[in-house]
Amino acid sequence: MISENMMKRLKKAAGYQRQAILALLPEGMEGHLDVIEKELKEMFAETFVNAMSGRGESGAGKDKSKEGASGNVKKVTIE
Repeated sequence: MISENMMKRLKKAAGYQRQAILALLPEGMEGHLDVIEKELKEMFAETFVNAMSGRGESGAGKDKSKEGASGNVKKVTIE
């Protein structure tokens, strides 16, 4: 199990990582990074729930509304 101190350090490191990525992106891209971060968190949560429910990578219970006809994820336009 991860100690509380280690969790704080990991959270701090993630904050530094986010700042480093923002420093590399052109100005005005912060909103895009927020959208990407939100999507990654949702993907992680979905994967975690599937793993805990025993569904794993089988795709059971997968939300097909986000997928195209070929099974690939549809492109999202960020304005």
